[in-house]
Amino acid sequence: MAGQQPGPSPFEGRPAVYYIAPDGSDANPGTSTSAPWKTLSKVNSVTFLPGDRILFKSGGVWNGTLQPRGSGTMKAKIVIDKYDGDTKPVIHGGGKTNGSSTLLLDKVSYWEVNNLEITNTVPDGLIYAATGIRVNGGSRSDSFCTNIRIKNCYVHDVNAATALQANYVKGTGGIILNGKLSDVWIQDCHIANCSVEGLRTTGFSDMEQRSKNIVFDNNLIENIYGDGIVMAQVSGGARVTNNTVYNACMTNDINFAGIWTVASTNTIVSRNEVYGMKGGGRNDGMAFDADGWDGPSATEGDVFEYNYSHDNNGGFFLFMSQANHITVRYNVSVNDVGKTGAKKLFLIQDSPNKDRFVYNNIFVLKNPVDKLFWEGSGAVFSNNIFYTTSTIAMLADKLPDARAHFNNNCFYPETVFAALNWGEAVRNSNFFEDPLLVNPLPGSGLETARGYTISAASPCRNAGMIIKNNGGADFLGTALPAGKPDVGAFQYIISGAGSSLKKAVNRR
Repeated sequence: MAGQQPGPSPFEGRPAVYYIAPDGSDANPGTSTSAPWKTLSKVNSVTFLPGDRILFKSGGVWNGTLQPRGSGTMKAKIVIDKYDGDTKPVIHGGGKTNGSSTLLLDKVSYWEVNNLEITNTVPDGLIYAATGIRVNGGSRSDSFCTNIRIKNCYVHDVNAATALQANYVKGTGGIILNGKLSDVWIQDCHIANCSVEGLRTTGFSDMEQRSKNIVFDNNLIENIYGDGIVMAQVSGGARVTNNTVYNACMTNDINFAGIWTVASTNTIVSRNEVYGMKGGGRNDGMAFDADGWDGPSATEGDVFEYNYSHDNNGGFFLFMSQANHITVRYNVSVNDVGKTGAKKLFLIQDSPNKDRFVYNNIFVLKNPVDKLFWEGSGAVFSNNIFYTTSTIAMLADKLPDARAHFNNNCFYPETVFAALNWGEAVRNSNFFEDPLLVNPLPGSGLETARGYTISAASPCRNAGMIIKNNGGADFLGTALPAGKPDVGAFQYIISGAGSSLKKAVNRR
């Protein structure tokens, strides 16, 4: 296992609890609340043992960087937490060196970090890269570092250099995972006012070197200069679930998105809310993106499902040319075409990849659209509702080709959609009737999405095509029928629709 070799510890051979308080002393043994250590330097000087606990006094404030050493085991993790109160201990990194991280877990395994408040503000006049929490896994020649948990931390005001400055690096910002890692959870954290990115993995593109079993769950990420969440270079078991990303992608200077995957295999992106993306250039500002690089870095088999996106200036989704076998289903997208930049819902790059499936989604468009599909429309669209209260100038740059299929979709109103340049792509299975949505009002929170269910008289009932391996449930968690499903993200049921969504929200 990659990691620090065992070194001197005050209590060699058995777990200990260490306390750190602003009024302590590094000359103290540190093993009681009455005789705590004082400084981060003291903590950094010790190589901790399996089962050790490192507790910072609630409400205490430290300046500097925390770089603890040592690795735990599966049965005895090393834990960082607070004691003696509910207020999170604060560590201000200060941003005084280029590339600094306020908390650095460097090639260690079996750690838990809970209940810290972290900043890393670069002083005025300096243009540095900076990160709040960084976890470094193994390098190419190392084995994987494993079993890291970061929970209920508040990471904010990390002002790394931005796109037009020197030292600009995308893999900097709030919480960054780097290198070969497995079984890492980032959960219940709040990441705010950071650049360049909120929460991200970086690493190696070769399949055997990619990270695995990485989970980002129930995090609030807001006011981010660039990307909200990036799940990159992962080989399987990765999940991005129950997160909220708000007010990211603040510039058109370089490509950013709310939540995206790249060099990723079978990642699940589910039950997230993404809204307020500011960028709106040709490639940026989308809620979601299945990205890809050349060579071994294609994105394969990712699923984007049960998400609620709204009011994103750059659109709903980007399919990069190297993204293959991507599924986008049971999402609710409202007003995901902005008033500036490239006014698009999808950007679909030309590609030989045919396996892009977009089914049982709802797309509500309120602002004028330049092109519904920027560049191309090379995907299979089935059982979707497209509903606009504005205008659409063009379907795509060119007529749909053999890779574009539209089956059993509801387009409304007919006066807008029938006038687009469909060619032969729209056949009799699609229809142009009012879907009769129950309460399609704007707002935040997954509960708001409930208003986009269909009413009893909707023509979308039983109008969908049967799709194999469809996930088995709609946006609310309602079981799908064996026969024809309804069109849209919600299966109409007479009663009991509320219980499933409530459970889904509670998992946040």
